[in-house]
Amino acid sequence: MADIDIRELRAYEPYCVECGETGPIETSSFLAFAWEQAHDCATAARDRELERAS
Repeated sequence: MADIDIRELRAYEPYCVECGETGPIETSSFLAFAWEQAHDCATAARDRELERAS
């Protein structure tokens, strides 16, 4: 029988408190933090409106 090692995987989902948008689920807290820092609520709102219009 194979020797199996079970490891825990942590996931981080960035979330904007102001507009409620969530970013991609990341396995790195650094990448989740980078999304939070780069997030712009106005741009996200405009993108959502463009998607609805399509």
